[in-house]
Amino acid sequence: MVVHHAVRDATATTPAAVPDGHAPALDLAAALERVMGDRDLLQRVLTRFAADYRDVAARLRAALAAHDTELAQRIAHTLKGASGMIDAGLLRQRALDLELVLKAGAGDGAQVAGLVDKLDAELARVLQEVDAMLAGPHAAPLTAAPIAEHDLTRLRAMLDIGDGRASDLVQQWRPGLLAALGPERMRTFDTAIGRFDFERALALLEQEEQREESASGN
Repeated sequence: MVVHHAVRDATATTPAAVPDGHAPALDLAAALERVMGDRDLLQRVLTRFAADYRDVAARLRAALAAHDTELAQRIAHTLKGASGMIDAGLLRQRALDLELVLKAGAGDGAQVAGLVDKLDAELARVLQEVDAMLAGPHAAPLTAAPIAEHDLTRLRAMLDIGDGRASDLVQQWRPGLLAALGPERMRTFDTAIGRFDFERALALLEQEEQREESASGN
């Protein structure tokens, strides 16, 4: 696969430190280590990141224009987690900076707009590197095995008690959740997670489990 060669070449030279604006946007060595050397999984994670976050700056600006600071904060928080999963260190920091300012209500309009602009510029660098790695006729489609049962049990337990860390697990296990839920239910699940409606997200998982049990019983 094309991405295999890109990852192998980049891991030899990517610095371990959090990058600045002149370093590579992705620490591919760390990203590969995060998925235990599974290049196919890394490719799927990068593919999903590109699909889900390409328009994130536009969504942030729309939320801010509508004076929906809570939504903008959730978007920044989700991007922070996703950036950490692919080891886009500077993008994660940009998302964190924005999240903290929005949470504290400490920034004026110009400051917040400037933070979004910086985030957008770094996102463009990240997507440029991701797109380059995923380009080519031999790139694999987005496929994944469903989430492991023990991981699903852990996620259900965290959703049940309203543990905010569940959002980070959703990003970590996203390919498996997508395979289990399918694109349409995954979008509904994402909406529930983004709104911190963990009760709704848990209900979706339980409905899917019941559906599978019913199908296997027929």
